[in-house]
Parts: sequence; structure tokens; C-alpha cells
Amino acid sequence: PGKYTFGSPGAGTAVHLSGELFKARAGVDILHVPYRGGAPAHLDLVAGRISMMFDNMPGTLALARQGKVRPLAVTSAQRNQAAPEIPPMGEFLPDFEVVSWTCVCGPAGLPAAVVSRLSLLSKQALESPQLVRAYNDLGASPWWTTIAETTAHRAAQQQGLAPLIGASGATVE
Repeated sequence: PGKYTFGSPGAGTAVHLSGELFKARAGVDILHVPYRGGAPAHLDLVAGRISMMFDNMPGTLALARQGKVRPLAVTSAQRNQAAPEIPPMGEFLPDFEVVSWTCVCGPAGLPAAVVSRLSLLSKQALESPQLVRAYNDLGASPWWTTIAETTAHRAAQQQGLAPLIGASGATVE
């Protein structure tokens, strides 16, 4: 207890919560070390200043392919097609799943026409085979949803993670 550390790209992020869920499910006492982004955390991981790290696939996969880090598990329910040799955490800790996601957003009050146009352009981009292939090669999974579906997804994620956030004391800085 207290001997091992895990880094993340920031307090309160989905990958921080992955570490907190791991701590809770595995019953281990490891100290969270929040960084301001993935790059500084990767530097400390490679240098051995932190014991392990939770991060999104694109940055970590590049380091793994260079032999600088050893991936142990993905936090999605299934294996990632870019690295099928990495097992999902759920194979060791049942019902373990935390998946990061992102969206295009803008300031409150954007005109509806601008929002619709950005949504359409995002959809068109995500239908491009070249872009989909680039995302997949990095271990990311592109997907497009409507604005209403994105809002509902965010609310469901927030509600589902609320008990973990509360128990962990996670805050966004």
C-alpha cells in the first residue's frame, strides 16, 4: 500500500477514473499522480518515476510499438483492433469498462445554423475511409452521433461515473 503510483493525463479525466476503478475493483492502494497532459506522464513512465499509467490508446500505443512501455490491458469491454494482443481489463476484473470519448464543441450560444453545419461536416469527415483508417491505426474508434445523442450519452456517462467520482474524491483542476 502506498508504494506504487499511477499517472494520468489529468485529475478528473476518464483515464484517471479508469485508475480509480482499477483501485476499487482490484482492492489495491496506489497513489494517483495527475499530470497536465499525457506527454509529461509518458516521460515519467518511461523514466520509471511512476509505476504505471492509464491513458488513451493513441499516445500509449505509439510508445508500445517502440518498445518503451508494455501495455497490460485496455479498459474497453473488447480488445482493440489496433492491438488485439492486449486483453481487456474485464478479463481480469469482471464488468470493468471505462471508455474515453470526445466531441466537437463550441461556445454556448452558437447559432443553430453553425451547429448544424459543424455537425454535418463532422459526419462527412468521419465517413472518410482514410480518416477512419487513421483513427483505427492509432487505436481510436471514430463514431458520429446527433447532437441530441451526444447530449444523452454525456448525461448517461456522468450519471454512471458519479459514484466512482464521489468515492475517489476526483476533482477537475
